[in-house]
Amino acid sequence: MFRALRSRNFALLLAGSFAANVGIWMQSVALGWLIYSLTSSASWLGRIGFAQSLPTLVFGFVGAALIEHLDRKRVMAASALLYAGSAFALAFLTITHLVEIWMVIALSFVTGVATALYMPVFQASIPSLVPPEDLMNAISLNSLSFNVARVIGPLVAGAVMTAAGEGWCFAANGMGFLVLVATILAMRMPSRQTGRTGPLGRSLVAGLDYARRHPVIRAMLLLCFTLSLFGFPFVVLMPALAKDVLGQGADGFTHLFSSVGAGAVVGGLGLALAGDVRRKGDLIVGCALAFGLLLVVVANSASFVGAAVAFGFVGAAMIICIASLNTLVQMTVDENMRTRVMSMVTVSLFGLPTLGAWMLGAIGDRIGIPAALSLGGGMVATAAVAVFLFAPEVREVGAKA
Repeated sequence: MFRALRSRNFALLLAGSFAANVGIWMQSVALGWLIYSLTSSASWLGRIGFAQSLPTLVFGFVGAALIEHLDRKRVMAASALLYAGSAFALAFLTITHLVEIWMVIALSFVTGVATALYMPVFQASIPSLVPPEDLMNAISLNSLSFNVARVIGPLVAGAVMTAAGEGWCFAANGMGFLVLVATILAMRMPSRQTGRTGPLGRSLVAGLDYARRHPVIRAMLLLCFTLSLFGFPFVVLMPALAKDVLGQGADGFTHLFSSVGAGAVVGGLGLALAGDVRRKGDLIVGCALAFGLLLVVVANSASFVGAAVAFGFVGAAMIICIASLNTLVQMTVDENMRTRVMSMVTVSLFGLPTLGAWMLGAIGDRIGIPAALSLGGGMVATAAVAVFLFAPEVREVGAKA
């Protein structure tokens, strides 16, 4: 189950990522609660999230082509330092009661720049850190680590927010990224050639054309885009759901957040124990369909306990779908296109959810958060059925993998 950890470099990266992810989830919970307390608007939750995702949306593809000319280790370390600096600045402003919405927007934009630089390199580096037969195990362990942090981070954040306020959650996030910087610097990255990809514009166009022509990658990206735009925004809208629909305070909100993480941990453990699942395509489509339908269920839950249980199943379906999709793309893509294709996945996973949250938040302000989330879940379920019916290559490759 943990065989990918035999690689020293992957083990170091996973340890540093876990520390950073605990801080990310602490900041995510605290920031959502702070914004909603200041504005009482679901739309503002989406706007702040969009500010963070804007650099990924704008620079994601271009950044990946540029990064292929640079040293991956240095890019990851510099990006993690940028994360840390943004978190410490937000902590100072919040603790001193100087924070205003425009400051949150500006610092969210800085964090988004770090994400746009860091995530494509992180995703593209994993296959070079482990043997090919351990790739799915490595991706599953990374997903498991991310979601264990999703459980721990909100619970710790709830205690810290109650005892000391949101600002100290932001400070903890900064410390987590300093740990990540230390582990990155301790890694010995495999040598690779840089600067051989041709002009930046040509490299970008070639990556987009490759994804368009490759039937499996095209279908996976379309499904990923739909999940990210209509499904994953539920995370950003959770403060509004917890406070206005379920009548919960900060503690209830953090427990709902942790329910998603707990379900994701169970799903990640199951996927890691299952090993190299053969029919990855069917698993991806099935979990995407389940995720969409479960969002409709959770959006219409009448009780806190029912919502928490449904969120647990949402987390399990989500993590199995993402990890399996990531693995299938990594196994299918040509090595010289890996960074560019993974940047498209990064743009989807880290850029589109907050754009979708802005959209669904605006809809939710008019027709209610439950109706908006139900609409998003229905779109995801429809996309899963469409991939099943019109992209047989996905099922065929998954069966051969």
